[in-house]
Amino acid sequence: MRIFLLALRFLTIIPLGTRKGINEDSVGPAGKYYPLVGLIIGGLLWVFFYGVNLIFPISVSAGLLLLFWVILTGALHLDGLADSLDGLYGGTNPEERLGIMKDVHLGTMGIVGLILTLGIKYLVLREILLIPSLRIGIVFIPAISRWTPIFLSFLFSYARPGGGLGQALVTGTGKKELFWATLMAWIPSAAIAGYWGLGLNLVITVWSLLCGWYFHRKLGGITGDVLGAVIESSEVWAMLFLLGIIGYA
Repeated sequence: MRIFLLALRFLTIIPLGTRKGINEDSVGPAGKYYPLVGLIIGGLLWVFFYGVNLIFPISVSAGLLLLFWVILTGALHLDGLADSLDGLYGGTNPEERLGIMKDVHLGTMGIVGLILTLGIKYLVLREILLIPSLRIGIVFIPAISRWTPIFLSFLFSYARPGGGLGQALVTGTGKKELFWATLMAWIPSAAIAGYWGLGLNLVITVWSLLCGWYFHRKLGGITGDVLGAVIESSEVWAMLFLLGIIGYA
């Protein structure tokens, strides 16, 4: 239970557990609970939407839901997305890219990437919420997207020397962590959406592999920022899959 609460506290702002226990020794074992935390996030999003939708139209409810989504997760992965984009477009070699990603200042590409990502998320989320049969998707999308850092940590090495929580997750992720994380991510989506859920899992798996290969080529491995970027982009692809493949099938 303590490890699960650490995962919950690390990935959300829910005030259960304490951040004092989040260290290099606990990050690896906590990884297997990331998809379960994603399910909790998804459940809270679902409840929040149906609450605000009693008062506001879909267009407003979608915007409020996205705002709640960002606040609930502490914008943790958006920060990783912005840093990754700054590094990729600002550096000419792995060392420069990693240096830029570590800089606390936000660059132009990071800002543009955040605006475009949140804009696309809002537009697609609004369309999904207009189709009642797709609304349940907001429950398991956060779960499958939070499976990706465990999958990538198992397959790829860490790019930046010097320790840190990102490196601890990569080095601390083994077959056991990947096995339990996969069960917690794949089973709920398949149970809720059937074959479409399995299709979604496969799409996110392929996307994760492409991201891992790309960042390994550009950085020599993955980092915590990279994992955050993959989570955010996986959520976008998952919503696009639901809308494009299921919503208009």
